[in-house]
Amino acid sequence: MREPLTKKLFLQIDPPGNGDNLADKDRIVLWLKEKYGLEVEIPYPLLSRIYPLCREADWKITVTLGYLGNYWQLINIEKGNTQDKHFGLAVDLGSTTVVMQLLDLNSGQVVQEQSIFNRQLTYGEDILTRIFYAQGEKNELEELQGATVDTLKRLILLLIEKSNAQRDDIGMMVVSGNTTMIHFFLGLNPWTVFHYPFAPIFNETGFLPAREFELPLNPHTLIYCLPSVANYLGGDIVSGLLVSGIYNEEKPSVFIDIGTNGEIVIGNKKWLLAGAGAAGPALEGGVVKTGMRAVEGAVDKVKINSDTLELSVIGGGKPHGLCGSGIVDMIAQLFLNGFIDFAGKFVPHKSPRIVQRDGQNVFVYAWLEESALGEELTFTQIDIDQFMDTKAAAHTMVTYLLSHIDLDLSQINKFYTAGAFGTYVSLESAITIGLYPDLPREKFIALGNSSLAGARALLLDRNLLKEVKILKEKINYLEFGAASDYLTRMFAARFLPHTNLDWYPTVKKELNKRGLLSKFLAEV
Repeated sequence: MREPLTKKLFLQIDPPGNGDNLADKDRIVLWLKEKYGLEVEIPYPLLSRIYPLCREADWKITVTLGYLGNYWQLINIEKGNTQDKHFGLAVDLGSTTVVMQLLDLNSGQVVQEQSIFNRQLTYGEDILTRIFYAQGEKNELEELQGATVDTLKRLILLLIEKSNAQRDDIGMMVVSGNTTMIHFFLGLNPWTVFHYPFAPIFNETGFLPAREFELPLNPHTLIYCLPSVANYLGGDIVSGLLVSGIYNEEKPSVFIDIGTNGEIVIGNKKWLLAGAGAAGPALEGGVVKTGMRAVEGAVDKVKINSDTLELSVIGGGKPHGLCGSGIVDMIAQLFLNGFIDFAGKFVPHKSPRIVQRDGQNVFVYAWLEESALGEELTFTQIDIDQFMDTKAAAHTMVTYLLSHIDLDLSQINKFYTAGAFGTYVSLESAITIGLYPDLPREKFIALGNSSLAGARALLLDRNLLKEVKILKEKINYLEFGAASDYLTRMFAARFLPHTNLDWYPTVKKELNKRGLLSKFLAEV
């Protein structure tokens, strides 16, 4: 039986009269308790909906109830039977893109999905820029909240326009996002997320009415934001853990989401250990000279055979730049062809595409006539150097957590990757450069947008509220900055794929096959 976070019930209540003068509010509450065994609260703002609606409907009404964990709250009252119109919203509130789904809670099906760029981008491409902007003396924080709410408004109106749902048909919106995004949404200053001692203002919001945000919904529609665990371990990760289910597994597994930050959780049904740190601007093309998001014109796949270069461009045509998956492919292919060495440095004269530009070696992946921009597109030594820091951070987060609990990679049962990057990056390329560990490939499971999937799962199954509470209490969060040997581990991981090639047996085998192993071993 489906048990979503909201319930719609058609009631045919005995009307008052003949000595029965029980108050309207009490009549509804008592009926729900006696007929359905539900403890229901009717908030003050909804009292004005009861009269004269119930009498005009001859007490044949449909009530929408929201589940708040221990009791139900009245969200809406309508005349007649409207049970067939029962919808909810699931939201992934990303720092770059916001995705929203309209769900039919009767069938559990996604009716519509829409995504747009987060309007916060106007105030900075990266989260840190927005956090500093919000520290201004005027109304900067209000502007950022306004941009967040406006993004959600646009998506809600798009979904309503493209479906048969009306605003009063939507009883619940579940929002999944990182700690900073939820602070901005609520209009609370996220400075404490970034600044020592890194304690956010809140981790859990509870259920909030839509009227607080002036969203185009029934003002009594409830909004639930998945709780965060720490400053850099937000509700989007809790959401992803719900989808992965590692907290119910016997053997330890890894959950990793690499974006602007990298978040790692390792554990099983008995314990969960988590950490997070800066990882991903390079993975989103953010620090690469010709980097870009994964949109039309972006190179998302690269293949090099000696001097033959093959590029896959999103949408076809000539390339505009490299997105994250293209960057990972590029480095892996340069490495496997001997164009860059163990330290990620270009080997001059290995390819006619390795040339000098502005005093540094670069790899020209599109000559002037091959480029959509009418100029050379290059992957530079600086690009590689910055990426090496990123991939070293991602690798070190995993190995550090494992060492903290005295676990070996061989003991990992499954390796879950989340987010767009985890979905579209080539697994072989990620292992080749040491971004992911060299595990049997069947252990890797790409979850896609697990932040959205978790919000959707919770919306459809109110029992998961208990799981969310368990997750919050079970996760132990480690500060990587407090680790005495963290920087040493980072340095060791800043090579391709790592200073210890024995950790990467399949990469070692491929290098040997290509006649490059002895050369790289000599470099070590």
